[in-house]
Amino acid sequence: MEPQAILDLLLHYRYWVLIPLALFEGPLTALVLGFLVYLGYFGIIPVYALLIVGDLIPDGIYYYIGRVGGRRNFVQKYGLRFTFIANNLPFVEGLWRHHAKKTMLLTKLAYGLSTPLLVSAGLVGMPARKFFSHTISISFLQYGVILIIGYYLGASYEAALPYIKNAGFIVTGAAIFFVLGYILLQRYARGQILKMEEE
Repeated sequence: MEPQAILDLLLHYRYWVLIPLALFEGPLTALVLGFLVYLGYFGIIPVYALLIVGDLIPDGIYYYIGRVGGRRNFVQKYGLRFTFIANNLPFVEGLWRHHAKKTMLLTKLAYGLSTPLLVSAGLVGMPARKFFSHTISISFLQYGVILIIGYYLGASYEAALPYIKNAGFIVTGAAIFFVLGYILLQRYARGQILKMEEE
């Protein structure tokens, strides 16, 4: 979804649309919301809380699928695409049991691998309390940082407006820089997971 479309939805429907947007476009929505919080359209506490809820819902669904779906269904559904997970469930189980925080961090940042890894947490029997304590703490950190970046993009936009005729280019450049950094971080996390596959 384009940032302008997200902005239009947020300004029109306000808080009502936050959870659906967070479910599908969480980080980008958080960046736009940080900017809008600075401009006074939204309050930081409800925005932060709704973004966290919108992030936890899919995580919980994937965990639950793994918990009730069984290993056989997982292997049938994801076996060809994610051979490392399907063929090395004892290793994945060890990661969740002994390095749960690191595994959750990599899982949340590894775009494209997040879903099967979240499912695998339920699949290997990770306790729900432990799963949600890790996913909540990482979501708090992730969305807190993104909201702060969006907020300061709003502050820099307003400060630069009297001096720079095309301040929109600076804000856009900063947003692009952030998105590229986020993508590189996701690729790094994915690379770490794929490196574990090869070992």
